[in-house]
Amino acid sequence: MALSIEDKKKIVSDVNELASKASSLVLADARGLKVAEANELRSEGHKSDVKFRVAKNSLVKLGLKGTNYEGIDEYLDGPTMLAFSYEEPGAAAKILKSFAKKNENLNIKGLSIDGKHFEAAEINKLANLPTFDEAISKFAGLLKAPLGKIASLINDVPSKLARTLVAVKEQKRYGLKWVRKIESA
Repeated sequence: MALSIEDKKKIVSDVNELASKASSLVLADARGLKVAEANELRSEGHKSDVKFRVAKNSLVKLGLKGTNYEGIDEYLDGPTMLAFSYEEPGAAAKILKSFAKKNENLNIKGLSIDGKHFEAAEINKLANLPTFDEAISKFAGLLKAPLGKIASLINDVPSKLARTLVAVKEQKRYGLKWVRKIESA
């Protein structure tokens, strides 16, 4: 059944809206996926704020115009599934990479982030990006180490001062020779 012009305009508008809000895009060839597998993929995507869309390549090209994903046409060959990530740029890549390992009918074609387009072989770079929470945790860990050293140094200054004052007091009280004997013991 042929699409009406209104249907085509709606698809172009939907793709443009999805693309303009997305932080990354992964393109895949999903030929041979069963309905249950596609539903499983969408379910996984829903959990991670990833939106999937399948449309004719000519309509996708029109929908991507004016977005960061314009010019990714070289990957729009044959049936193409679009996976848009929103909150976490690596979310779609993680889902599709994991799903492709279990299902030979899903082949990743390419990906794009921040207007830069990459080959499918680069999927690991995007899939291995830490989530926002993981990045904050790592950053906090990096900050914690120097702060711990500073706290230790700040704590050492008064204790060294106290030990020095006690030594001076003992030196004046018992004489220089006696204090040296204690220090050497």
